[in-house]
Amino acid sequence: MLLALLLLLLTVPEPLAAQDNFRLIAVDDLSLTPPERTISKRPSSEYRLLLGDPLDFETWTAVAERPNRDIFRIAQTDAESSPPAEEARKPNRLFGSLIPVASLAVVAANSLIGYSHRDFHVHTEGWFGEHTRDGGADKASHFADYYIVAKEIAFVYEKIGYSTNEARWWGFGVAVSTGLANEVADGFTRHGFSWEDFAMDTLGAGTAVLLSATRTEDLFGIRTSHVPSDTYTHDVYAADLKLSGLANRLGVNLGPLRWLNFSFTYGTKGYRVTPPIEEQRQIGLEIGLNLQQILNDLRVTRSTWWGYALHMVGDNVRFPYLAVGMRYDLNHGKWHGPNAGNFD
Repeated sequence: MLLALLLLLLTVPEPLAAQDNFRLIAVDDLSLTPPERTISKRPSSEYRLLLGDPLDFETWTAVAERPNRDIFRIAQTDAESSPPAEEARKPNRLFGSLIPVASLAVVAANSLIGYSHRDFHVHTEGWFGEHTRDGGADKASHFADYYIVAKEIAFVYEKIGYSTNEARWWGFGVAVSTGLANEVADGFTRHGFSWEDFAMDTLGAGTAVLLSATRTEDLFGIRTSHVPSDTYTHDVYAADLKLSGLANRLGVNLGPLRWLNFSFTYGTKGYRVTPPIEEQRQIGLEIGLNLQQILNDLRVTRSTWWGYALHMVGDNVRFPYLAVGMRYDLNHGKWHGPNAGNFD
């Protein structure tokens, strides 16, 4: 279901090309995610506040020392000689309306077509308890997946012309509504409707809104894990502190350390595994590669389809063997590691 939604996002048209003679500030480039806007380094010619060529420091100093009437004449002359500013871009309402329709259709079809039908029923699954079906790994998956869905759909809405605030709430609304549709559809299959799953969907989407609203996406993030398997036993879900964002805010140069995340993780082992092995619920602390920052430093942005695809995966997925840490088994009260977490 998540992969289908992400593939939907990849079909979004490319953003409008930046105008050569007009740019407000580089951080408003909609081809970048909020973290990329914070850390993006552009040539000085792109950081323009006025139409035409940027003024150097000496020119600004000379203008600042002139009387107000002279400054007014300069501004008036510039306004008369400069071409009119580009009109505010109008959002693509048609495409914006199609996104929730397509998302709801995808998640409903995933449940209703892929499984045999039965009468609607509710299944109480529990949360992160030791004796739940997956030890809570499924709940971590719902949280991470719908965080990503809300964040990425918000990016798409902003890309097609919606304001940042509008895009943020559209992302939240689409994520929550598709999560609800998925659970309702599951209610007619062997899985059943799960209030716990829907609550984690909403919490994940809400976290995306919170980080966006507080402009802390450069500092924090959530990554999902979908290692091919019939169970969650090889998956590790990560909540990240991005050292690059921390360094930027503190004004320090960390060098290559900016390519690292410090992460809190959750994963389970042995649940529904054949032949049976010891069941574990592991919380962990680890250091791993920040693929998002590496792509940024390589000047790979979301302004091209291939850059968008790389960021879609690199920003949102925790890959095996790209992190190392220690993990505490809640079921047996013992530590494991240092290890990569997925297959240990």
